[in-house]
Amino acid sequence: MSWLAGRRPVARRRRAAVLAMSGSLTALLLIPAAAAAAPSRPAAGLARLAAARPAAQAAGSARAWGEDASGQLGDGVATARSLSPVRVALPAGTTVISVATGGRHSLALTLAGQVLAWGNNSFGQLGDGTRAQSDVPVLVHLPEHSKVTAVAAGGGHSLAVTSAGQVLAWGENQYGQLGDGSTLASSVPVKVRLPKGTRVVSVAASYNCSMALTASGQVLAWGYNGSGQLGNGFHTASEIPVRVRLPAGVTARVLASGGYDGLALTSAGQLLAWGDNSHGQLGDGTRISSDRPVRVRLPKGVRVVGIGAGSQHSLALTSSGRVLAWGDNEFGQLGTGTTKGSDVPVAVQLPAGVRVIAVSAGGGFSLALTSSGDVLAWGHNEDGQLGDGTTLRSLTPVRVALPAGLAAVRLGAGPTTRHGLAIVSTRP
Repeated sequence: MSWLAGRRPVARRRRAAVLAMSGSLTALLLIPAAAAAAPSRPAAGLARLAAARPAAQAAGSARAWGEDASGQLGDGVATARSLSPVRVALPAGTTVISVATGGRHSLALTLAGQVLAWGNNSFGQLGDGTRAQSDVPVLVHLPEHSKVTAVAAGGGHSLAVTSAGQVLAWGENQYGQLGDGSTLASSVPVKVRLPKGTRVVSVAASYNCSMALTASGQVLAWGYNGSGQLGNGFHTASEIPVRVRLPAGVTARVLASGGYDGLALTSAGQLLAWGDNSHGQLGDGTRISSDRPVRVRLPKGVRVVGIGAGSQHSLALTSSGRVLAWGDNEFGQLGTGTTKGSDVPVAVQLPAGVRVIAVSAGGGFSLALTSSGDVLAWGHNEDGQLGDGTTLRSLTPVRVALPAGLAAVRLGAGPTTRHGLAIVSTRP
C-alpha cells in the first residue's frame, strides 16, 4: 500500500497557520491497516449510555486520538500515539465544520471555506507547497477566490470540492489519483479534469483512488483500479475521472470509498458496492470481486440513511438508529462480539437504548456518533484508535473518552487511517 511510504521519518514542523475568522455552526452535521492482533476485551460499562438528550449543535473545535507518528493528531506534541482524545491546535478563532482522516494526515474544513491540514507530507498531501510534515494545522494553498464545501483524505492525497462544484486534489499521484491527467505528485491543489458540465457535491478517497458524487447522482472515480474499484467494468488505472456503471435509472445520494472498493447509497434506499470483495466487503453474499456495482443484501424492511467504508469492511446506519456491518472482522470491527467475518450485513451490538446518528469506518476499526453526543468505537486498537484509554481491541462498542462536558457533532475516519477525529462542542 503506497501510503506506507509515509512511514519514513521526516523532520517535524510546528507552525501556526494564521487564519482570522468568526461565526458558529448552526446545524447539526450528521452524514458524511491491519496489524498484529491485540487481546480482546469484553463490552462493559456501556449498557446505560444516555441516548435521549440531543447533542449541542454549535461546534468548532476538534479532538483526535490514535496513531500520531507523523503528527496527524495535530496537537503539536511529538508522540507515537494517544490513547485518549487530545485537542487539535487549531488557529485562534477557527470554526471547523467538517473533518477527514488520511493514511497519516488529517484535514479540516473551516466555516470560511478554507482547508487546514496536518500530519505526514511526504507527497505534498498537506497542500501547503512543501514536503515538510507538521504536527499542527497549516493552511492549504487553495487557488485564489476558491471556497471549499467538502473534503476527503486518502492514503497520501487529499481532495476538496469547491462552491463552484469543481474538485481540487493534491499529494500522491502514482496511479492518477489526483485526476489531472498526469501521474505527477503535487504539493499544492490542482484541478481534477471533470467531464464538461459536471458539478460535484461530495468526494471520497482511499489508498490510491478517488471518487466523486455529482449533482445529478452519478459517481465518478479515478486512480488505481486493480480490484475494479473504479466500477467501470475494467481493471486499468485512470488519470482522469471515469463513470461508475450504476444500473440504468439508478442515482446515488451518498458515497463512500473503502480500501479497494466503493459503496453508494441510492436515491431509492438501496446499497451498491463494487471492487475488492476478498473479505465480503461488498455485502452481496459472495467473496467474488466485481468491477461493476452489485447490490448489498440488506435485511428485509431496513432503510439505510448513512454509510461508512473501512479498509476491508463497511457500515450502514439505519433509519431506526441501528448499525449494520459486513466484511473483514479480524479485529472485531463488525462489532458483533466475535471475530467471524460476514459477506452480508449483520447487526452491531450497540448498548441498550443507544441511537446512532452517524457512522465512520477506519483501518480495522469503526466509529459511531450517538444522539447524546457520545462517540462509540470498536475493533482494532493497537495505536489507541478506539480512544478509550487502552490498547485493547474490542469486539463490541466502547465509549471514546471525550473530555467531560464535550459532545461530538461530527466524526472523521477513513479506510487508510489508524486515528480518529471528531468535531466537538460544549454540552448545554
